[in-house]
Amino acid sequence: MTTTKFGTLVTLPSDTEIAMSRSFDAPASLVWKAFTNPELLRRWLLGPDGWEMPICEVDLRVGGKWRYGWAQPDGSQAFEMYGEYTEVTPHTRLVNTEHFEDNPPAITTVEFVEVDGRTTMTTTMRLVSQEARDAVLATGMADGAGRSYERLGEVLSTLS
Repeated sequence: MTTTKFGTLVTLPSDTEIAMSRSFDAPASLVWKAFTNPELLRRWLLGPDGWEMPICEVDLRVGGKWRYGWAQPDGSQAFEMYGEYTEVTPHTRLVNTEHFEDNPPAITTVEFVEVDGRTTMTTTMRLVSQEARDAVLATGMADGAGRSYERLGEVLSTLS
């Protein structure tokens, strides 16, 4: 499967992986900042339109924990994700565990590659099985991530 969601390329590199890639007109240092700073994360990491992010905790170091929580403004729906950073290479690479509700845990790797002031960010999620990968895809996560990355581009344009 190869598809584009809101300008984000979504591929399945293996039976257990989902990869999402998007390029931004910003240096890697700025994309990294927007990806790791809670104040900025709350502006773009929202999935589909209409969600808010009341929980955004980031302890950006190996062994540090992160926790995100989203909610509908009327309180009708809410969910959380959390994990631990296992690799932190500023402006280049971030690896963490990811736990989301009853889904099996995943390992997520985000790579930031800058060429001539333009950064391609690739997020690869590795799950425990093909069934787990397909279940994650069935949630519509690629659409939500695509819309979030579209918003990230908008946020970056206000920072550069």
